[in-house]
Amino acid sequence: MTLIKTADTAPSNKLTRFIPLPYLRGLFGLILSAGSPLGWIIIQFLAGRDPFLAKNIDVLLYCYMSIASAIVFSALGFAIGKRELMITDLALTDGLTSLYNKRYFTNRLDQEYERHVRNGSGMAIIQIDIDFFKNINDSYGHQVGDEVLKSIASLVKDNCRKNEIAARVGGEELSIIAYDCEEDEAYILADRIREKIKQLDFTKFGIKTPITASFGVAIANNVSKTALDVYLHADEALYVAKQTGRDKVCLFSKIHPEH
Repeated sequence: MTLIKTADTAPSNKLTRFIPLPYLRGLFGLILSAGSPLGWIIIQFLAGRDPFLAKNIDVLLYCYMSIASAIVFSALGFAIGKRELMITDLALTDGLTSLYNKRYFTNRLDQEYERHVRNGSGMAIIQIDIDFFKNINDSYGHQVGDEVLKSIASLVKDNCRKNEIAARVGGEELSIIAYDCEEDEAYILADRIREKIKQLDFTKFGIKTPITASFGVAIANNVSKTALDVYLHADEALYVAKQTGRDKVCLFSKIHPEH
């Protein structure tokens, strides 16, 4: 199983939680454009003219400069924001599956655990491992294996709520951070995804038997002291699922009822 080690969490830009980055950059450009008339005043001073004399005040010119600068700077800011967002997405997503990558997952895991400790909100980790994935690669080739992985990743992403983070954390291993979520809700989500994976049709690749996956679920509670503890508990539950028949969801709390 893939183990995630602790990592430093970079402070997130709080404004982008409320305003999409392109619009935020456009807003910054709009604010910056307010300095355009001031620039014209400074130029007149440097040229030896008094910009505040009635004959030197051209209202239409100032309006034109303000409106034109606002359009140009806000459009440029929006374009920069879109480019920045694209680069950020490339840095934080897995190239094959389009899920979040391990680095982003690690940072969000720490953040959401801190929120759990601070607010007492529910938090669960769901570990997913595709059963016999190596056999798929060996029997049908890595290209087919990639298609299987992409299809399952897309299914996982489509079944996650907006406030859940799905990531690829290993070769064929995926993980979900489900916050504001209790154990029974996490189990229902995991079992729903498990059933839907079996319904995927890969016959066009020559795969005639259903593909299955195993799941491990753990929640943050008074036993878990760190975010890594929750992850390791889910990983242990996944290991038990793999060792006891696969194609099932195992809860850490059922393996260790004393917890």
